[in-house]
Amino acid sequence: MGFVSEILSKENGIQWYYIIGLFIFLTLFIIMIYRVVKIPKKDLKQFKESIFNNDITADSK
Repeated sequence: MGFVSEILSKENGIQWYYIIGLFIFLTLFIIMIYRVVKIPKKDLKQFKESIFNNDITADSK
């Protein structure tokens, strides 16, 4: 990693790539957290029950 850092440190404006990458990551992370929090409770219950229903149907075959 020292070789890459040495080469990239000579480039002007390279810090913008780090800033843009961090901004994209944080934006996507915040969107993901928001969507998870906004899932309706009935959908979460359905997901939970589908695991048990799938297991029961697999045992009956």
